Amino acid sequence: MLSMDDIKYIKRLHGCEGASIREIMRRTGYHYETVKKYLNMEDFNEPLHPPREVPSLLDPLKPIIDSWLEEDLAAPRKQRHTAKRVYKRLLQEYPEKLAVKQRTVQYYVSQKKKELFKTQNKAYLPLTHIPGEAQVDFGHFSYKNDNGEMIGALKLTMSFPYSNHAYCQIFGGENQECLLQGMKNIFEHLGKVPSRMVFDNLSAAVAHMGAGHDRIMSEGFKRFMLHYGIEVFFCNGAAGWEKGNVETKVGYERRNMFVPVPTILNFKIFNEKLWTYCENDAIRPHYAKGTSIDVLFKEDLAAMKVLNKTPFDVYSFESRIADKYAKISFDSNLYSSSPRYAKAAVYVKATSDKVIILNMEYAVVAEHARLYGKGRESLIWLPYIDLLAKRPTALKYSAFYEGLPDNWQKYLNSQDYEGKKKGLAALYFMLQKHDMRKASDVLSFALSNGVQDADSILAGYRTLTSEAQQLQPMQLQNVAARMPTFPTSNEKYDEFFRKEDQS
Repeated sequence: MLSMDDIKYIKRLHGCEGASIREIMRRTGYHYETVKKYLNMEDFNEPLHPPREVPSLLDPLKPIIDSWLEEDLAAPRKQRHTAKRVYKRLLQEYPEKLAVKQRTVQYYVSQKKKELFKTQNKAYLPLTHIPGEAQVDFGHFSYKNDNGEMIGALKLTMSFPYSNHAYCQIFGGENQECLLQGMKNIFEHLGKVPSRMVFDNLSAAVAHMGAGHDRIMSEGFKRFMLHYGIEVFFCNGAAGWEKGNVETKVGYERRNMFVPVPTILNFKIFNEKLWTYCENDAIRPHYAKGTSIDVLFKEDLAAMKVLNKTPFDVYSFESRIADKYAKISFDSNLYSSSPRYAKAAVYVKATSDKVIILNMEYAVVAEHARLYGKGRESLIWLPYIDLLAKRPTALKYSAFYEGLPDNWQKYLNSQDYEGKKKGLAALYFMLQKHDMRKASDVLSFALSNGVQDADSILAGYRTLTSEAQQLQPMQLQNVAARMPTFPTSNEKYDEFFRKEDQS
């Protein structure tokens, strides 16, 4: 068909200039039948030509190929069917039905994959919950420590709306390390990964919010999601109802698993117990589907992807300059390193529960439990005590002298040079296995028993920390037989000595 401009020119020559068909042929170079066709054309509506369905010899096998490719959506990328593999499998399993060449199969597989992945990659928030989908959110809760103090913490909940199942893990904060570690824990427990996950706009995941569902993800979060091959969806701003299932689960878990307020001494051990709590909770009927949650969850698991065999190492890594006391500021808290790194450059490797100080060669300098809150300080005494034990005269001028417990300050201040040296060596020995609080208790115990030398303090330390049962004083019953008494006299000795004198 000629272009609209060419057709318009032919009609203008004939209608406005009175040119004959032969004249138009001479000017345009078109054939007589072509010129005549467009001069006679009156309907310029664009025709619609629906595609004709041409039967194919591959039609009987298309449902089988479709099922294989749909199963591949939950498989690792390197273990999915290629067109060549589809053809070989058809040749092996359905040789009597395969009546086409490999090229026909390749063309169909290519078209089908485009169709499947186009459906998978639509950027919308699903309104219906499909198997294998998960929602994630943090929630607050409180617990008691070993001193009975009430402390606030965070609980990461991952719910599966299709089955209404959920798992949770507890952490000290809501940072990226806690978010990723919690998800990793759940993935590894299940051995599977959700096909898609819904989040609100957590700062641990979203670096910048754009219009609509446009989000710029933080680099660590983006890397984590790519590692596990998860499709991510974000709620609209201030629209928590878009992930209503997990919002409900956060409150449900807090009311059922954290009442009464638990005493938690170790987060890792408590997180292990939560697997059992969550799985026992799933042995109950679904609120609407007429079967139990744990049975429905099997459909969730079947729709999930296989877990990446390479674990993702969750941490942040930053450089810092230590202050003159060799302390490093990280996340609004202070962490000690070693006196040799005062005012030196170091690295901080932070996980959800640890802060590790590394030197420029990546050797570990100090390892701390991660602090949550602001203005707190974690001090590992060993490197400083070791240095002061070699230079006891510098003790009183050290900034760490004031950080010692009062009883240790008074004790060391009362000692001479050798006493300070031995006392610091004893303190260093105790701190290798116990904290400063235990060392303070040991010194109080020794002083209360009237001893002050370093060896006696260490003896007291072994007494307080020994697992051996302390022996009680022996209690004897009065069952001994009574013996008769015999009178004593020295007269025979006096008589003997008198005889000696007379002779």
